[in-house]
Amino acid sequence: MRCRRLFVLFLMCVGGWAAAAELPARGADGGDASWSLTAALARALDGGREVAMARRAVQGARADRVSAEVTPPPQLSVNTQSINPSQMGHGGPWSRPFDTTVRLEQTLERGDKRVWRTRVADAGVAAAELELRATGRQQAAAVAEAYWQLKLAQVQAGVARDNAVLAAEGRDIALQRLARGDLSRLEATRLSVEAERAANELAHSDLQWRQARWKLRQLLALERDDSTAALVAGDPWPEVQTQPPVKAEAAQDAVAQRPDVRAAAERVSQAEAALSLAQAQRKADVTVGVQFEHDPPVGQRLWGVGFSVPLGVADRQAGALTRAQVQLDDARAELERVTAAAFAETRALLESWDTARSRLSRIEGQLLPQARDALKASEYARAHGALGLQDLLDARRTLHAVELEYAAAQADHAIARSLLTLTLTAPLPGAEPDSWKP
Repeated sequence: MRCRRLFVLFLMCVGGWAAAAELPARGADGGDASWSLTAALARALDGGREVAMARRAVQGARADRVSAEVTPPPQLSVNTQSINPSQMGHGGPWSRPFDTTVRLEQTLERGDKRVWRTRVADAGVAAAELELRATGRQQAAAVAEAYWQLKLAQVQAGVARDNAVLAAEGRDIALQRLARGDLSRLEATRLSVEAERAANELAHSDLQWRQARWKLRQLLALERDDSTAALVAGDPWPEVQTQPPVKAEAAQDAVAQRPDVRAAAERVSQAEAALSLAQAQRKADVTVGVQFEHDPPVGQRLWGVGFSVPLGVADRQAGALTRAQVQLDDARAELERVTAAAFAETRALLESWDTARSRLSRIEGQLLPQARDALKASEYARAHGALGLQDLLDARRTLHAVELEYAAAQADHAIARSLLTLTLTAPLPGAEPDSWKP
């Protein structure tokens, strides 16, 4: 009868593992700061450091756009000469024998330099805005992965916690039976070893939980927010679907519309405009001017006009043209690299999602039921004296390993699904606050 109670305790422990995989984890201090994935994504896009830096880059590009519109300002010069200290004359300054010249000059740009500067700046603004969206997508993907890793750590910590409690109870019961003489020392020692192993597993799981929570808090820029010290991933695991979030054909077509690919294309346009601007610099600008001279000994009002043109300007632009051409070649190569990487990433994510879905389906449909049936059969055989304690412990460890693998498979499936969705539709629907939009 006592032996049967011990076996029932093992069965309760197994049931505790399954329940821990379904219940939300508690905070380390007993508090609950449950976050949904949508809320985490919104926080990352609104308050994340990388997104904030990209947003400032957009502001800088827009400032460059304003500067590109600026034309050379007119130049005003006033000169007074022919001043003889011994013959200062009489009357006011205008009547004294000083030769005073006032000159107004304006540089006229040739070669549509202002147009090309503006096009360079416009392409820079468009690229910066798209890079902001690309940064938001990357940040959202990192947050989604960290979120599901935290969810996995919570489940594993819950499993380890219940396992450690029940293993400790089993050890205490075994020690009491050993003291009464109705349990061998070998079996009592085995149960003590199981309790110690469970305690070590609990310590390791708690460490992984704290690390996963800290990583997510860092991505959300919440390290100093004490209210998130017990942050919990509150969303349930996503359901397994037979079809991917995005079909393969649509995924390939959507790659060209990804913000990082479009941003690289805008950088090519910017480099092309910069090359045209460098070519326009070969044309010399003309400076025209008008002059008024006041010289009382000669005449009251003397006027003059003139212009100036720098010589040899075209020959001095070879370096700038070569640099602009190199930058254009680099931009085109970068566009090819980003496009190829986007296609490869999309294919890899589709394959990862399909593999994770198949793995999760196999565990749910085959491994988990088989491991549970094996433990039930071992419990029954042990209760009737047909199985040793070591075999029962092996069956228990097998189900424990399958339960942990089941949680890991759920996390892999959730991560693959989230990354696939975010890669092609950034960010997730409902997770884009107005403040994130450029």
